[in-house]
Amino acid sequence: MFSPRPRHQATAEYHKLQVPFSKIGDDWEADSCSQERGETPYKDKQERLLHQQSPPSLGKPTKKKKIHILDVLVTLLSLLCLVIAIVTVANESISWRLGVGNRQLIVVGFLLSIMNLCLGSLTPTLFLLLEAKFGPSTIQNYDGILRNQPLSSKLSLAWRMALGLMLALPLGLSAAYKNFSGSESTKMVDAMSYTGNESYYGMFGPPGLQSLGEKTGISLFFNATLPFAVASPSINGSDPPLPTCPQAYGFNVLLLNNESTAMLDIPQPSYISAVQSLLAGGESWNITAQVIATVATFNNSRAENEAEYLSYLKSFCQAGQESSGAYTHQSLMNDWSVVLLDHASPGDQSLQYIGLLPDPGIEDTPTCSNFSGYAQVYDMNRQLCNGTWSITRGGIELVEGSCTGVALPSDKQLVITSNTLFLGVWYMMSLAEFLGPFATTRNQSTWEGPYMATGMAAMLWSRITALDSVADHDNPHVASGIFAGVTYEDTGLIYPVNDTVVYIRPTLRKSSLLYAILMLQPLLIFVILGLKLTFHSIPLDKGFGLISILSGIERGSLDTLAGAALSGELQKAVRLVMRPVQDEEKGIVEYQVTTAPQTGLLHNGKLVSRVVYH
Repeated sequence: MFSPRPRHQATAEYHKLQVPFSKIGDDWEADSCSQERGETPYKDKQERLLHQQSPPSLGKPTKKKKIHILDVLVTLLSLLCLVIAIVTVANESISWRLGVGNRQLIVVGFLLSIMNLCLGSLTPTLFLLLEAKFGPSTIQNYDGILRNQPLSSKLSLAWRMALGLMLALPLGLSAAYKNFSGSESTKMVDAMSYTGNESYYGMFGPPGLQSLGEKTGISLFFNATLPFAVASPSINGSDPPLPTCPQAYGFNVLLLNNESTAMLDIPQPSYISAVQSLLAGGESWNITAQVIATVATFNNSRAENEAEYLSYLKSFCQAGQESSGAYTHQSLMNDWSVVLLDHASPGDQSLQYIGLLPDPGIEDTPTCSNFSGYAQVYDMNRQLCNGTWSITRGGIELVEGSCTGVALPSDKQLVITSNTLFLGVWYMMSLAEFLGPFATTRNQSTWEGPYMATGMAAMLWSRITALDSVADHDNPHVASGIFAGVTYEDTGLIYPVNDTVVYIRPTLRKSSLLYAILMLQPLLIFVILGLKLTFHSIPLDKGFGLISILSGIERGSLDTLAGAALSGELQKAVRLVMRPVQDEEKGIVEYQVTTAPQTGLLHNGKLVSRVVYH
């Protein structure tokens, strides 16, 4: 039967150390006091200290468990964090709610940190088992693993790399998952619950542009058409290909085809500003609504009946010549000019003739017969269109749209058919800059038709918007004060719209590679648990450390470590040999420190199941 070492044997070993003791006055006084009390004094100082320093054994004997409850809890916690992290990314509603202010990144990073702590609580025990099973079993390796110090003295290169990788793993995962940003999560919302007001649309400029200048409309014209011009430049005489129509540009330009352009009504500026004030960085609203648009469409009547067309144009041109501002000419100073012909103001502006023709001179106006050979006529009207806008903190942009192609009833056309616009007075320089290149450098360009249609639609829309805009009104049902007997809503200048709003927030991409990154640490935990079960017979467990080594150390072998009490460093690698000694029910694990090479006698032993080790 197994029996622990007798106490008198330990005392005898202690005497062999021959530790010198000084005669301390206080100790001698204690002996004297004990004699006075009738107690038996110690024979000498060394025996008294031995008696005082022989407390009862405090170690807790135990069997080695195949799996610890704490390991199970850590594994379950890691799996729970994994599930939450995947749901945080994969679930559209949850990812949208967390998307604001990068909270999704914060939550995923926090969960990765917890999984790393779970992994870090299991890896030291596995590393110790691997060192005892396959390594040289040096005390320096055990010390470096326990302290998680890859730069420890005399640590094996393999463990330096392993510990370094474990330190770098959470940093790498933290950097890796952030590379999956750039996706979006969406949610349908009620605009009124955010802005507090009903959604109004109409003929407005974007916030900050509606009151610029003298309300001529020129600033709105260039702000609206600039994105279109930027997207279709001629570079070294080469034009970009025509887009697939309908194609949106800027905040309200919609190129319907090569001969027609619509200028869509947009949300009220106060509505846009209210939305922008609640958006965080990277967020946006996608608003879809049915609105009214000012549409310019090329009139093909000349091809159908040229004689009738020319006859009507001649009479139309002669009437324009007799009216102020209806037939206007602008020299391009390069032997070419721009000519605009419409009805006299106030009057019906639903027909607009535009032409690029040879310049008769700065002070001269082309004759009607000369103009007729170059004139292009455009029908101007108001139509129903569908548009989708993206509102961000930086502005509003038309994303896509379509139009019915059918003109609205006459009351909705009043802003075009019964208005005082004087387009030729205000827009000739703007048209010269916008259309001028198509008289010279781009005279063979396929973009001439889209530019003509866009120029006509933008001119009419910007002028009406600047002249008649009611951006500050929140009641479209009051009398307009512009057209007798009709309200603002009747004319289509401002009207309520039941729009559809999609709230978009930036989130992490739903990628299988991202899920693999999230699963890496829990997967490693399962691998570690499996390996620990495989190495169950190795004589060390989760509690291996300073206490367990001191409890089972062979005291005679400690002289090898002399001189390292303060530095903690040894001059060469020192092995720690583990020898389990047991009978059927009890056992003890003894440790020996040695510099001898690893042999059969100095090889780590194995534990026996169901034995309680002391």
